[in-house]
Amino acid sequence: MKSNIFTRRISIQLILAFVISVFFGFLSVFVFAAFIAQPYILAKANSITILEYNIIALIIFAIGIAVFLIMFLLLVNNKIKYIKYISKQVSKIANEELGLSLKVRGNDELAELCKNINIMSKQLKEKFDYERELENTKNELITNVSHDLRTPLTAIIGYLDILTNEKYKAKEEKEYLNSAYNLSIKLKKLIDELFEYTKLSSSDIFLELVETDIGSILIQILGEYAPVFETKGLGIITYICDTKLPVKVDIEKIIRVFDNVLGNAEKYSNKPSDIIVRAYRNEDNIIISVSNKGKDIKKDKLDKMFEKFYRMDNSRSSKIEGSGLGLAISKKIVELHNGQIGAESNEDIVTINIRLPIAK
Repeated sequence: MKSNIFTRRISIQLILAFVISVFFGFLSVFVFAAFIAQPYILAKANSITILEYNIIALIIFAIGIAVFLIMFLLLVNNKIKYIKYISKQVSKIANEELGLSLKVRGNDELAELCKNINIMSKQLKEKFDYERELENTKNELITNVSHDLRTPLTAIIGYLDILTNEKYKAKEEKEYLNSAYNLSIKLKKLIDELFEYTKLSSSDIFLELVETDIGSILIQILGEYAPVFETKGLGIITYICDTKLPVKVDIEKIIRVFDNVLGNAEKYSNKPSDIIVRAYRNEDNIIISVSNKGKDIKKDKLDKMFEKFYRMDNSRSSKIEGSGLGLAISKKIVELHNGQIGAESNEDIVTINIRLPIAK
C-alpha cells in the first residue's frame, strides 16, 4: 500500500508538469497566432502565398513545442539534478566511500530511494569494518604465532648446527642429526615466508619507493643466478631493452619478486633447457616476462598459481622445495606497486608476466 502511495506521488508530479507544459505550449501558440501571425496575414491578405502561410504555421507549431519542452524541463529540473546527485553519491559508495549518507529531499520515491541507499551504505560500512577487524585479528594472530615459533626454532637450528659439525662414531646418529637440521631449516623458511606474507597483507605496510632502472637490476640478478642455474642444466637467455626502463619501486621487495619468479622457473623447468627473460616497455608500463620449458599447465591452474599454499603438482610437493607462498608473496608486492602479475602457458612453455607502471 505504501509503495502505491509513493507511485501516485511521483506520477502526479509528472502529470502536473506535463499538463502545465502543454497549457503553456497552447497558450504560446494562441498568443503568437492571435497577436503576431493573424495581423501579419490580414495585412498581406492579397499577396500572401501558400508557402508563406505554411512557414508561419510551422513557426507557430515549433514555438509551441519549444515552450512545452522548456516548461517541462524547468518543472522537472530539480528532480533531474537530484537524480544526478544520487548517481554521483552512489558512484562514490561503489568506490569504497562506505558509510556515505545522501541528503533526503522531499517525500517521494527518490527520497525513499535515498533513505534505502543510506541504510545500505551504513550496513556495508559496518560489514566491511567487521571483516577488516577479523582480517587484522587473523593477521596479528599469524604474526604472533610466527614470532613465537621462530625464536625457539632459531635456537634449535643453532644447537643442531653445532652437533652436525662434531665428529660422531655412529653413522646413523649423524644422519638423524642431518635430517633434523634440514627439516628445521625448511620449517624456519616456511615460518619466515608466512610472516612476510602476513606482513604484506597488513594495511599499514610501508614501501621505500625510489626511481630506478629495472633493466639494470634485472641484469645484476640474472648474473648472480647464471652460474647456479648452469650447475642444474639450465641456461639463461635475455632480451632486455637497451633503453632505460624507469620504475618507482621498493628495490628490496622487487628483488624478492624476481627471486621468487626465477626460483619457481628453476623448480618446474625441464632439465636441460633454457629460461628466457624479457624486459621492455609499452606506452604506460614496463613488462618483465620469465619463460621456462616445463609441463603444460591448464588455465584454471594458471589462475591459482598466485594463491597462497598452492602447489601445481601435489604429487611432487614433497620432492620440490618451497612453501607454496613464493608467488603469492610476489603478487602482493607487485600489487602494492600498482602493478599486475599473471601467467600463461603455450604447450610446454610457461610464462610469468610482471607489469609495472613507468615512473613519470
